[in-house]
Amino acid sequence: RNDQGKVILEGVVDLMPDIEAMRRDLFSIGVSNPDHYRAIQEVYEQFSITIEPHGAVGWRVLDTFLSGKHDRLAVIYETADPGKFPDDIHEAIGITPDVPEGIAKQAQKQERIYSIDEPSEIGKDGSMTLSDAQYEMTQNIIRNIFSN
Repeated sequence: RNDQGKVILEGVVDLMPDIEAMRRDLFSIGVSNPDHYRAIQEVYEQFSITIEPHGAVGWRVLDTFLSGKHDRLAVIYETADPGKFPDDIHEAIGITPDVPEGIAKQAQKQERIYSIDEPSEIGKDGSMTLSDAQYEMTQNIIRNIFSN
């Protein structure tokens, strides 16, 4: 960081986080695949709502944090349509959701793969970073994709 506190070298931690504040303010647990399937099933059975795997992880963490007592306002964010994960939803609740229209349209398109042939920049410490040439080539590819 410079004298004003602005980050001047990304990817370098020069200011350690307040771990005690994080322990006080954040709640985190691991959620296994079988447990997220159970969460999808529980929410469907209790509320007739189909949640997707990421939302199921959020639900399980919230349910654990609240010790199963949902007596106050709480929010979890769904990050995708359940139809994006038809196999997971079917495994959890025996229903195969419809694939969202946008995903169905995208599935009909030909896959495009692009190579960036320009070399990376190698730092003094041996780390690789995106070179100016790679950045420019990537910008041009993206421009061409969206101009067609």
